[in-house]
Amino acid sequence: MEIQINNYPVEIELEDEKTIKDVVDSISQWANSRALIFIGIDIDGNYFGLEEIPDLSIEGVSVLNCLVQSRADVVYETLNEAIIYCDKVIDYMVEIRQQGADADELEDLVSGMEWLQEVFSTVSHLLNMDMSEINFRDKNVNYYVDLLVEMKRTINTFLAENQENEIPHLDDTLFHNLKEIYAIFMVSEEMKRLITESIDSPDTLIVSLKDIRTVLPEQIKNLEETAVAYQTGKDDEAAEKLFQFIDFMFSFTRTCYQIAPVFNIDLREIVIDDVSLDDKNRELQSLLHDTLEVMENNDMISLADILEYEIMESINNIDKYIEILLENIID
Repeated sequence: MEIQINNYPVEIELEDEKTIKDVVDSISQWANSRALIFIGIDIDGNYFGLEEIPDLSIEGVSVLNCLVQSRADVVYETLNEAIIYCDKVIDYMVEIRQQGADADELEDLVSGMEWLQEVFSTVSHLLNMDMSEINFRDKNVNYYVDLLVEMKRTINTFLAENQENEIPHLDDTLFHNLKEIYAIFMVSEEMKRLITESIDSPDTLIVSLKDIRTVLPEQIKNLEETAVAYQTGKDDEAAEKLFQFIDFMFSFTRTCYQIAPVFNIDLREIVIDDVSLDDKNRELQSLLHDTLEVMENNDMISLADILEYEIMESINNIDKYIEILLENIID
């Protein structure tokens, strides 16, 4: 029987496993040790979720494909969805001020805000982060969660008491702040730790490297436009572009740190102009932290300078590192 992880053949030692469930239990332990989440299996082309694994003998099974997802991806996707939802709320609040809102829409908004609360709880747990110790604009994250709770309470009170009264003022500033806090989570040291613990299949990593190389020129242009937007006072437009860049940096950092153990490549030995890829990653992480720190202080001129002169210069030769990595991997 061939065992695969996300369609890629792997060597996993199995001892006394006689049934499909035995095999799944063993692989689940293997996945947990690598911060992976087991989501289902494919037995010779037939899919089964974890709660419907058949208690069948492994005899006669040709291929058992185990489908897993990294915890880092789960955290990242959740944070990204939260940022997208905050954008929708911001647009919706503009609409409320212009056209008003009915009870059903406000109830949906409350449900969404409850989900944003859950995001903080779930992500902080998976990243092992204490929200009371994470500061943003001279307050800790719990302060902003409390503001979310208070806004939700205001809407619920309005709905319960008198829906004919004027809709209470809802300040979208909170949701702009929430977006930036979620972005801070994305580039935190805790996220980096989770990334290094989560392993993708080799073929996925190769595809990711090639994709990063392809979109690099677009991201350099995006960074230029972000700096200009901040310099000209278009903060909302700039923030949107910055989140796109953070998304790109997540993919790059995640891929680099996984390539090391999967392909047995030492990032310290990938060197261009006396700078190793390991040093390059540390430099970029430091610059991203500086970027978020300046954002917290509302110093948009300094932020534009960091983007235009420091980060731009740092990422300009990433493609050369990727070429060396691909040569080492494919050879």
